[in-house]
Amino acid sequence: MKRLAAVLAGTAALAALTGTQTASAASASVAGMPGTTVCGDPGAPNHLTIRACINNNGGQVYVFGRATPTSPTWQDQQVSFRLTSVGVTSPPLGTITPTVLIPTGGSDVGGITGTVPCGRTVTARFSVDQPGWPQSTATVSTIVNC
Repeated sequence: MKRLAAVLAGTAALAALTGTQTASAASASVAGMPGTTVCGDPGAPNHLTIRACINNNGGQVYVFGRATPTSPTWQDQQVSFRLTSVGVTSPPLGTITPTVLIPTGGSDVGGITGTVPCGRTVTARFSVDQPGWPQSTATVSTIVNC
């Protein structure tokens, strides 16, 4: 596990230096929640690195975003986001538009929960919705396993 963390950290550092995006998906439990979490590729380079994530626990899904500042001089500040779940049977799980205090260490954002039939695909879309900032959107999809 330490080797995987080192590889992911090195990949993220290389992407930051080169200005390119790299593909990676992490599977782990969200703190305090059972199940498997899948996070997609980062959104476009911006003030924050954002990733859309889905936690699946036997048909119960929790959709959220992760926002991590890209600058070591980041000051804690309020940032507006849009989090949407799509790709499930009608109606979708939902859309929320939280404004969240993002600390220098980053933060999980939002949280849409719902029950999804086994074998269905859930897609999460997480974007920065901050006036004056460039658009950045991250997406992830996963099949619900039960």
